[in-house]
Amino acid sequence: MPRQVLSAGWVVPIVPSGLVLEDHSIVVEDEKILDILPTKEVASKYPDVPVAFSSSTSVLLPGFVNCHTHSAMTLLRGLADDLELMPWLNNHIWPAEGKFAGAEFVEDGTRVAMAEMIKGGTTCFNDMYFFPSEIAKVADEGGMRAFVGLICIGFPSSYCGSPEKSMEENIKAYIGKGMEIREQVMAKLTRVRPTIAPHAPYTCGEEGMKYAGEKAKELGLPFHIHLHETSGECSDWMENKTERPLKTLERLGLVDERLVAVHMTQLDDDEIELLAKRGVRKEAKRRRACAEDGKVGRRRRGGARREGVDVA
Repeated sequence: MPRQVLSAGWVVPIVPSGLVLEDHSIVVEDEKILDILPTKEVASKYPDVPVAFSSSTSVLLPGFVNCHTHSAMTLLRGLADDLELMPWLNNHIWPAEGKFAGAEFVEDGTRVAMAEMIKGGTTCFNDMYFFPSEIAKVADEGGMRAFVGLICIGFPSSYCGSPEKSMEENIKAYIGKGMEIREQVMAKLTRVRPTIAPHAPYTCGEEGMKYAGEKAKELGLPFHIHLHETSGECSDWMENKTERPLKTLERLGLVDERLVAVHMTQLDDDEIELLAKRGVRKEAKRRRACAEDGKVGRRRRGGARREGVDVA
């Protein structure tokens, strides 16, 4: 990228936090910021550098990061809205995915999602879905940065797994296929990084999470999982394990700075303290929940931020 100037009514840098620079410009070259200065000084300091963008009514700021996506599911948008999680998954989403979610579906859906993200200022996303090789290639081709989850789940899909295998055997098959994609596809892409992405405790089981977690530790990769998404998830797990899902992850040694815990609407004070102490990243977006879960989620997000949890 040749040297050029971008000018705006306001420039908002990452550091120091809260700073807003009025009538400022940035000078960039080879994808690096060389200078930030008042727009009125640009002509004298950089007389031969072209102005690539100028708008007194625009804000220039770093690209947004979408910390949890199932990008290809843009093609399922509007399917069975306003339902609780498990009926939504069991009766609508999983049957639709079984019928439609092949490699071409994932490629097309990810392209649509990327167009929407770019239009809204998002330049990086953290994805979890089937056919991660297609997601990775589409992201790189489109010029977006992406953390692409090597998904694992305890049941078969058109991407991986077998109905003849147990939950744990399917998890190992998904992880094995993900390792091939990591080495054969993602290693060649400069904008894409892999994560280990078990879907959720209730679809992976304790042994599945343990196996996925050990692989994440071995490779030093983020561990991206839906966790404490609903009250039902926590109570059902308690019936079988006599502990909440987060406690199980802690017992397995998986609650640390690599954990990206998604939704997390169901948290008590001790759990928030644990997350803060271990440097966990909590993705708090809610696309679909019953009213109770939504209210609890909003309240606990505030508490998590106050305790120092990295909430996105």
